[in-house]
Amino acid sequence: MMMWTNDDIAEVLEHLRVQGNDDARFEAKSCARTIGTSVWESVSAFANTKGGVLLLGISEDGDFSPVPGFDANHIASQFMDGMGDGNPQGARLTNPPEYDVSRCEQNGLSFLVIDIHENGIQHKPCYLTARGPQTGGYRRMDDKDLRLSPTEVFEMTHALTPSSADRMVVPEADVSDLNAEAVDRVLAEHRNSKALRGTDTRLERMTRLNMVNKVGEVRLAGLLAAGQYPQQYYPKLIIDVVAHPGVEKSAVEGPRFVDRVQCDGNMPEAIEQAVEAIAKNLRAPTFVVGVGARTDSEIPKEVLREVVANAVVHREYDAQFLGESVTVDIYPDRVEVSNPGGLWGGVTLATIGSGVSCCRNATLMQLLHQIPYDDANDVTVEGGGSGIPLVIREMKSRALGEPVFRATPDRFTVVLGRYGVEQQENRDWLDHVGVPLTRHERMALLLLKRHGDMTVPQLHVALYLDSDDIRVILHRLVQARLADEIGPDRYALAEKVDGEEPSGGRKGLTASESAILSVLSADKPLDVHEIGRRSGKGLPTTRKALSRLVKRGLVLATAPPRSRNRKYLLKR
Repeated sequence: MMMWTNDDIAEVLEHLRVQGNDDARFEAKSCARTIGTSVWESVSAFANTKGGVLLLGISEDGDFSPVPGFDANHIASQFMDGMGDGNPQGARLTNPPEYDVSRCEQNGLSFLVIDIHENGIQHKPCYLTARGPQTGGYRRMDDKDLRLSPTEVFEMTHALTPSSADRMVVPEADVSDLNAEAVDRVLAEHRNSKALRGTDTRLERMTRLNMVNKVGEVRLAGLLAAGQYPQQYYPKLIIDVVAHPGVEKSAVEGPRFVDRVQCDGNMPEAIEQAVEAIAKNLRAPTFVVGVGARTDSEIPKEVLREVVANAVVHREYDAQFLGESVTVDIYPDRVEVSNPGGLWGGVTLATIGSGVSCCRNATLMQLLHQIPYDDANDVTVEGGGSGIPLVIREMKSRALGEPVFRATPDRFTVVLGRYGVEQQENRDWLDHVGVPLTRHERMALLLLKRHGDMTVPQLHVALYLDSDDIRVILHRLVQARLADEIGPDRYALAEKVDGEEPSGGRKGLTASESAILSVLSADKPLDVHEIGRRSGKGLPTTRKALSRLVKRGLVLATAPPRSRNRKYLLKR
């Protein structure tokens, strides 16, 4: 149970005054005489998003002060009635969330602080009963309560229900629309399995594996996994790969993109084409390996393949989503892979890396797990919940940082950073060192540069290497006079190397400050919310980092600290 003290809430009110408006977590409502409809819209929005705090009896005009004459007892009673905890005739919501009420005061004036808990997935959407789920549900976006779209309502309603969309029959399609070679591969995988026991004909076997139904009509999963050209029937079931010139989608007056590939065919073909299209637009650094060298993709292809394949197999295929594509947006600092459909099966952003396997489209998953995409018989989808942990491990092991996951009710996005070893500034710095290094040595050196001194256990966690291997790497860096052992199993950059910063005043930046600098532009100002979104940092972290960067002269602010128009530019 959350209870607010007067001192705690005073800090919040001062923060809102400086900010000049509500935000994603706090919503002020005057409620001088009664509770208006907008309060219930905010309750719905908080319950359907990440929870939040209502400040009832606080002015909404920008000064965020208690309202004179506010009757806390009357409003509290009204609120509890509306939540279904008082007079049942006064209940306003379906699926009302849990909540906690605190009574606070400031300058002798009382007000209510009400914590709204996020609903569990089985109790979403929360909506205004009188309006119904299609028009009475909301979600929170910054300081706005946005009405849920039809697709968002659908996803919330079906978030725990296995989808039958991948088993639906494709109108007009027949067996001739399936690629014989791909079908043969699937059947060969099951040649001696129980799945084909009792079948005599090719059609019976295809039926048993759910590629077609019992009368030979093609299922969507069969068409996607082994079709000749699924886009004949569903033109938007492609993977749209776009490389952008800047760190956001280009303005109308600029070039829209530097490369675009619309990857089609059946899904194993489209996924492999997408992986190659992405890799083509990434850097391909060369690392020392033994006495030779090896060129690798900036982001490993196995990571790209896993993320793209996940987007294809876990996306929503219900009829109202068939006009949407899986998209891949490549920016100078990141790659974003996005698919229609929210998280499914009770998976949350907090549990997505746990390795638990949940699949909305079980039939499609089963087929893609059995169709090789190359002559080495590597399959498109491994399954078993191992994909996301692999992506996290590989990204961290290359000093690229953990992937960022973003979810709305009807869309899911994975953001893969490009600001690790291969960021141009870091490459310049590593090249300036002037010593041939292996990939792991380069990553270890970069981690020391980014974080200051680190221990062997810390590097073990960051690089996913055995501790003894970490010690060998560090010993090599010490011998090359690039690192110093400053304590038992604790290392730092050598003083000589620490001073060789190609970007002058950027020495000693924290990881958060570096991430924020990487998303800023010298030409287009961004506000603190957009900077936080792009860098993957929370609002408090972003504000503190920006304050330090402004003081160091690395970032320019466009307005005074308390101005709601304040934005930030990278100093030229």
